[in-house]
Amino acid sequence: MDVTGKTKDNVKARLDLPEHCRRSKLHIQESANNKLLKPKASYSFTMEQKRKICEWVKSLKMPDGYASNLGKRADIEHGILHGMKSHDCHVFMEQLLAIAFCGLPENIWKPMAEISLFFKDLCSNTLRVENLVWMAKNIVVITNKLEKILPPGFFDVMEHLPIHLVHEALLGGPVQYRWMYPFERSIGKSKRGIKNKHRVEDCMVQVYLAKERSHFCSYYFDDHVSCLRNRPNRHDDTGNDPAVQSLSIFNQPGKGSKKRTLRKLTEKEKKSAELHVLLNCPEVQPFLDYFVSQYGHDQVFPSFITWYTNWVYNSKNAATFDQFFKDIS
Repeated sequence: MDVTGKTKDNVKARLDLPEHCRRSKLHIQESANNKLLKPKASYSFTMEQKRKICEWVKSLKMPDGYASNLGKRADIEHGILHGMKSHDCHVFMEQLLAIAFCGLPENIWKPMAEISLFFKDLCSNTLRVENLVWMAKNIVVITNKLEKILPPGFFDVMEHLPIHLVHEALLGGPVQYRWMYPFERSIGKSKRGIKNKHRVEDCMVQVYLAKERSHFCSYYFDDHVSCLRNRPNRHDDTGNDPAVQSLSIFNQPGKGSKKRTLRKLTEKEKKSAELHVLLNCPEVQPFLDYFVSQYGHDQVFPSFITWYTNWVYNSKNAATFDQFFKDIS
């Protein structure tokens, strides 16, 4: 992203290039007025590309509790990601890096995607010894690929650390039982209850004790009394309503989004939506099987909707169908 003050691809790193490697295209050039010019590297983005990445990050919707709101970290005007916590960087490195950097040349993007996949495999819930042995060998190759792309000034102790992380996983097991994120989240909840900045530790203890006392007392309340023990979750969808008589696809748990926009669907979008409803409705599956047996899978998208509508409203078959089948046709 070439953020000023944070990038390791600075003028000093470029001045060291002639001494360590042969990359004449990246060497610092001197202009006519004796100013030092840093040529654009193939691994860096233009301002337009940076803004597209920030727009993409701002539009992301993460599962509840999986990560913080990364959209707040994206500055579209300046094309930077700022204020990211350690867990934000972890999520970006593991899940988003390969997608966000797909605009780079293929020979540069592939090692980036490989290092992202390495961290994703390393942080999985289940680890196999044979896979870790292979990862220990593969991370050396990935690091060597990155050394051929990025300047020597980029590589310090932190870039060398992934080589040792596999050995640590072999000794300690899956990282979910060893990393600091659950404790940071728990301490963060206690910090929000601090009232006296001169007695931080004492305030955190009192907050914890108050929560324990209130939770213990809640067992003596009547069932109709709302408390943390019986209060529904923030995104509780309540489940199916048995009183509502409808097809299974329309009787699913969930609730609408607060933010909504109105626009007219194109004919292709409308057809795709209708077909999605029919293909994901178990009650329609027998008709789909019969259609495929007669006309083949290739005709599902262009012809199944019309065929189903004609079949349901056919005078010979109309009496055998419930009103629900006619409503979705």
